[in-house]
Amino acid sequence: MNHVTKLEYFGVSPYEVEALYSSLARFSGVDERKLDDSEYLSLLNIEFPVPYDDNFFQSFGFDNWQRIKYIFKEMKRRRGKKDFKLSLSFSGSTDSNSKLVFSLTGDIGVQFEYAIEKIAHMVESINLKIKNLETNRQVISYTYDAIIMKWVLSEKFK
Repeated sequence: MNHVTKLEYFGVSPYEVEALYSSLARFSGVDERKLDDSEYLSLLNIEFPVPYDDNFFQSFGFDNWQRIKYIFKEMKRRRGKKDFKLSLSFSGSTDSNSKLVFSLTGDIGVQFEYAIEKIAHMVESINLKIKNLETNRQVISYTYDAIIMKWVLSEKFK
């Protein structure tokens, strides 16, 4: 298994990259890549080399998770209503070989912070839903729905 966290970004300040890199490096090696172009003003993709489960949050560490959430929220605050996209990927779940992706854009306003907070609290429900899916998707994608204030399974099949 590749134990390197991938960090891809566009339109992110050197300070933000360094803060993210520092936090991610406490968890695993980091493969950092600056993207040449994006449809967004700022884009941040982080791909963790582990499943999305309680073990991730335990090994990543509470303080480290708090730090990285703060960085995400500050990035959103600094950009205001401008195009900002955050994508967090995990190499599946404990019962699946697929990649699990949480995609979030900054256009949801103050709910951005709420959506970030919910990621750590949905492990059991997300993994149960994935286990019950009757599909062999390679990518299982969740997006945040600001109207119902929930992370929802994207209907896009990949």
